[in-house]
Amino acid sequence: MNRSVMIAAAILAVIVVYFGARSVMRGSLGSEVAPPAATGPAPIADAIVVTAESQLHQLRVAAKGRTAPDKSVIVKSGTAGTVISTPVREGTFVKQGTLLCGVDVEARSARVKEAEANRNAAKVDYDAAASLAAKGLSPANREAAARASLDAAEAAVNSAKVELGRTQIRAPFDGVFEQRLAEAGDYLGPGSPCGLLVDLSPVIVAAEVTEAEAGLLQPGMTASVLLADGRTFPAKLRYVARTASDQTRTFPVEAELVTGDAQVAAGVTATLTVPAGDVQATLIARSLLTLSDSGQLGVRQVLADDTVSFAPIRVIDETPDGAWVTGLPAKTTLVAIGQDYLNDGVKVRPVAQGGARP
Repeated sequence: MNRSVMIAAAILAVIVVYFGARSVMRGSLGSEVAPPAATGPAPIADAIVVTAESQLHQLRVAAKGRTAPDKSVIVKSGTAGTVISTPVREGTFVKQGTLLCGVDVEARSARVKEAEANRNAAKVDYDAAASLAAKGLSPANREAAARASLDAAEAAVNSAKVELGRTQIRAPFDGVFEQRLAEAGDYLGPGSPCGLLVDLSPVIVAAEVTEAEAGLLQPGMTASVLLADGRTFPAKLRYVARTASDQTRTFPVEAELVTGDAQVAAGVTATLTVPAGDVQATLIARSLLTLSDSGQLGVRQVLADDTVSFAPIRVIDETPDGAWVTGLPAKTTLVAIGQDYLNDGVKVRPVAQGGARP
């Protein structure tokens, strides 16, 4: 009896294991062969866009610079001596020929008188020789020798006067005596400085421009200058270099300011702006600008097939209304929001800011 029970229990266990395995197998097979979930095409994202059109825009060349005097010179002594007078105060406007530094004449005045006396004696000898030669009482070579002596005496007078005049250091042109470099009692040698004289009529602006900008500029073009204090003056280009600076590879330019009665100091920071002709350009908001993966400046535009494309541009002018750029078609649709997250070739649904398709 026990043997029969044991056999029946074993058979029952085999049956349970068999049907349990089939159930597990059926569930496993069912999960493997279950059809995949239905998937549709990738959704097309909406893109807020704006339409931009190019138009003629006045190209302007702008450069930072500083005001400077038209002329600036350190007035120097032409002879040696002790300074005995400095009659002009610093910052005073002086006319050409004004005495700036006086040097002790020492014996120079006496040398002039000595030279004049020798000249007068030579003149008497010449007149006598000429009179005798005219009467035939003296050979002709005597008159010629007397004439040579007179000419030499006259040259000695002129030389003595020039040396005496060098003791008076005078302004070579109208200007402002900006800085005194010698005081009474100083000993000056030939070439020693007396003071700095500057000519601020007119005041100029000196700046530097790039190679491309230099090619657009010519002397005589009108310009405007904005000073650091907010004042604006008309100006005219007077110099455009055709040789670049070795250090900066830029080209120096100069413009004359028309200041009228206004006082403009030298060394003031200034912005020189020169209209350089018209160019076809597009005005866009600065927020539309983005960078490509390579770091190139540009915008994202939507093509006719609604795909996104990066368009490189060049900013030629900036105004309160936006940036003027070149490199875009005459009319284009630009991505206004999210352009930094769209790649080339992505298909979008253009939506204007008002909600309608452009």
